[in-house]
Amino acid sequence: MKLMRFDEGSVTWVFGQQAVSRLLVAFKFFLLARLLGPQSIGLIAACLMALSIAESLTEMGMSHALIQRRELLDQRSLDALWTATALRGLLLTVVLFAASGLIARLMSIPEGTTVLRMVALVPFARCIASVRVVIAQRERRFRTVALLTTTFVMADFVMSAVAALTYHEVVWVLAALPLSEFLKAIASHIAFRTKPRLNFDTRPLGEVMEFGRWVWASSLLTIIVNQLDRIITVKTFGVQTLGLYQTASRLAQFGVADFGIAMSQYLFPNFSELARRDKSRAAHYALALFSQLGTIALVVATFLCVAARDIIQLALGAQWSGAVPFFRIFVYLMAAGVLVGLLTSYLRGTGRPSRVTRGTVAQLLCLLVSSAILVPWLGSIGVAFAATISVFVCMTLMLWDVLSDGRDQIRELRPLATVGVPVAALIAILGEVFSTLPYHAVGLGFVCAAALVLPLQRLRAGISLTV
Repeated sequence: MKLMRFDEGSVTWVFGQQAVSRLLVAFKFFLLARLLGPQSIGLIAACLMALSIAESLTEMGMSHALIQRRELLDQRSLDALWTATALRGLLLTVVLFAASGLIARLMSIPEGTTVLRMVALVPFARCIASVRVVIAQRERRFRTVALLTTTFVMADFVMSAVAALTYHEVVWVLAALPLSEFLKAIASHIAFRTKPRLNFDTRPLGEVMEFGRWVWASSLLTIIVNQLDRIITVKTFGVQTLGLYQTASRLAQFGVADFGIAMSQYLFPNFSELARRDKSRAAHYALALFSQLGTIALVVATFLCVAARDIIQLALGAQWSGAVPFFRIFVYLMAAGVLVGLLTSYLRGTGRPSRVTRGTVAQLLCLLVSSAILVPWLGSIGVAFAATISVFVCMTLMLWDVLSDGRDQIRELRPLATVGVPVAALIAILGEVFSTLPYHAVGLGFVCAAALVLPLQRLRAGISLTV
């Protein structure tokens, strides 16, 4: 089977990269949480949030356009693309560095100015990487990309852990991020044997930007949606609450979303290739994968919700008990986020990034309305509820778009209703009945694992059929 092989284009490399990378990132985050506490984690989250928003404001969507387009650009056009990307990174770094004090005041973290200046170096480092990394993804050379990415995730982990254990200060911990990004950019040019060449001719960028503008709009809206709840939290409830909120979100993401992220990275170029030959077949596989992945995500999310208190205690310690209510909500948000990633890879792969943008607009509007209603009523937990509801709205709209490509294939969603929902309900009931027993979460874990054997096998088979 393709999934179990280790050749250049095997999905094993995508999942391996995602598993190792996310495991190291999560372990680093939880190590910092134990060493630094909620206040410092809230400061880190606020600074990285500012970086994410700034990067999305200038995201041109060129990498997605290169993967999706039918013909590859020539070398001069690729040089022009690299030049535009590098200039974007340089401008963003300068603006972020100069405005760090203002951003810190706006986010109510005056102590974060120095940290923001450190983080400001990241965009330039990321934007000078070789454009051949994207070409390798288009050509499904997943092994090369996986080895490059994983190496520098490991480097960032080691440097961050050493800094945290030695200095116990946020600024030294975050210094590892721009350093590892610069090293990764240099290594990308060495690995793909490319030399940075400046080309200021903007004519080759026209067609790329036509597709990329929708990716830019979608990415901008997505980052606003993903960060708006955190902005509301830090401005309304303070940095410490943001630390609890962000840590619960990261822990939930580690438990549910990582598999979906890896799968989406793999499926986007495959859906693009499949749609070029047979669009109806692409829709069939998208719905089949949605059903199996939805079943897995729902069952795992319900188990994590039931076992939330034990998981927080084991992973972070008693000082993080305030994160339990957030975690129980976020596991369902992340389950829906997995499915949104799958639907996004399909819609972009079939040349309809505008549909992704529409779904994200609906998500943003729903977040604003539901936050206005729930936050005064429920406080900080209302922000988590609002964020989760908005993701489910986005998922529903995007699923409708996929169904419009193959309405006769709605039967592919049957396993989600006949397996996923009943098993999730059973786990919730057993968790309530046996909640007073010690180690009851272990038994529920075995029930969850047994229920997922068949859906995992079918998901594996479905992924291999998209190749």
